Amino acid sequence: MSTDIDKQPPSAEHRIARLPIESIARDPHQARTRFDEAGLAELADSIRKSGVIQPVVVTGDVAQGFRLLAGERRWRAAQRAGLAELPAIVRNDLDPEQARVLGLIENLQRESLGVMDTAHGLARLGEIHGLTHDAIAVRIGKSRAYVSNFLRLRQLATPVQKLLDEKKLSIGHGKILAGLDISTQTRLAGRAVAEHVSVRRLEHWVREQGQPRTGPATEGAPPELAALEQRLAEHVGNAVRIQYDPARRRGELRIAFHDLDEFEGLLARLGFDQGSAD
Repeated sequence: MSTDIDKQPPSAEHRIARLPIESIARDPHQARTRFDEAGLAELADSIRKSGVIQPVVVTGDVAQGFRLLAGERRWRAAQRAGLAELPAIVRNDLDPEQARVLGLIENLQRESLGVMDTAHGLARLGEIHGLTHDAIAVRIGKSRAYVSNFLRLRQLATPVQKLLDEKKLSIGHGKILAGLDISTQTRLAGRAVAEHVSVRRLEHWVREQGQPRTGPATEGAPPELAALEQRLAEHVGNAVRIQYDPARRRGELRIAFHDLDEFEGLLARLGFDQGSAD
């Protein structure tokens, strides 16, 4: 089978082509981990009628095959629609890191990821380049609040994150729960789903229980520590707790993480090089 790409000069590193769909493979490091079946079916039906309007982005060549950088949802839907070829932008002008970032930014800009895929994608973008929340926001064309709010959701327990991805809870619910301890998060999330409560009602429950979402854990600590705690949490993207003993004028700084991948990312954001020797 002859494709448009066979007619391109071998030296071309950035070109548009129609590629055999079987020559394209998904990126195992793709930010998206969840695909809505109903949405894919709807897109596949649209593609059958109108074709693929926006090309996918790939890297590779005819001999070795092509790897998706952006557009996995379109690629999956095109397969369901029975297409033999797919329009693609071939980007061989990028190094591996640039290629990963391109796909990630494309998904984040299009807001085509699920809630937690977006949160983890933003964290990954920050980790790759050591970016602050402000810098991440500039890269994807969003506000700083948008970035901080999504990163805050990574403080949620895994079962609560799943409820957000399943759209049983909203991002607003998640923001309220993120500052609570894990057991309280899980309990209140389950109750919120069972009773179909609003964000405002959930916030009322938290206040009723006297569960502080932010602020120093130790009574009598200077009030400015509450603001500092919040700023630190936004800066590192993880829950932060400052415990202070005013009598002894000493305390502890605790930063929460949920798995080793998140811990390694946290260390990188703090500037700690795990490979360096003492």
